[in-house]
Amino acid sequence: MKISEGGSYGPATITLLRAVLDAAWKSLLPEQRAGSCKADLAAHVLKLAAQGERDPFRLRTRVVTEFICMERAS
Repeated sequence: MKISEGGSYGPATITLLRAVLDAAWKSLLPEQRAGSCKADLAAHVLKLAAQGERDPFRLRTRVVTEFICMERAS
């Protein structure tokens, strides 16, 4: 199920996304966290969730991997 811009998430999905965000943030190295903004990481979690990803492991893995790649590119 995809959620378009302006869509909403139910309580269970919000709990899942919050847990994924916290786990993804904790998995970054301290120097990666220091040079990053948690809000940017949260935006990436929401972007992937809007594309329909709901598996916590895949979501966290993609968020961290893609976020690190974006940080390196900038």
